[in-house]
Amino acid sequence: MNSNETQPQEHQPIEDSEAEQTFTNKVFRIGCMTFCLAVTVLFLWVWHHQTQFNDNYREAGFHMRNGEPEKAIAAYKKAIRNKKRTLFFRNSPSAYNNLGRAYLYTKQYAEAVENLKVAIEMAPDVVEGHINLMTAYLQQNLPAAARKVCLEALQTFPNTALLHYNLACAYALEDKPQKALDSLRQAVALEPKIKDFAQAEGTLKDIVPQLP
Repeated sequence: MNSNETQPQEHQPIEDSEAEQTFTNKVFRIGCMTFCLAVTVLFLWVWHHQTQFNDNYREAGFHMRNGEPEKAIAAYKKAIRNKKRTLFFRNSPSAYNNLGRAYLYTKQYAEAVENLKVAIEMAPDVVEGHINLMTAYLQQNLPAAARKVCLEALQTFPNTALLHYNLACAYALEDKPQKALDSLRQAVALEPKIKDFAQAEGTLKDIVPQLP
């Protein structure tokens, strides 16, 4: 073969790299835009319902201060519905606790107990829920149930005067005067002003005179 003859040349397959890169970039941009849009919509959703929760929560507090528990109940229920729709921040033990208190004012005890139990489940380390649940049972003249709640709560909050006070009321209703006196003494030792409340409490009228 003559060296001057043209040698066969090997041709590399030509890839349409530019077209592929353009397609990949387009898909990437669409994906980024979709993600950003989804995040924006999610943020607006959460923000809207959190704002609605805040507005209804404040409205409910206003009604409670004005002695309008029925209106407060409606507002707290709206607040809770909106809180559940915030997706990542759904729990609001204070709303359930306050709703339970509002039900107590209207003597709707079953609803009060239900909501107060939810508040305790969400925030077992907050003493107000336990105190309000005890109050709900005492107002229904269910001292055994109140005592059970109180003894459990005292394991976590041994220095809470109102727990000892409510326990004294429960013991008094169960006709256990010595235990009622012991609990009342602990309550007064922790908070001397409790004695004033006890003097106005008919359940403890026979117990208070035995205090020093």
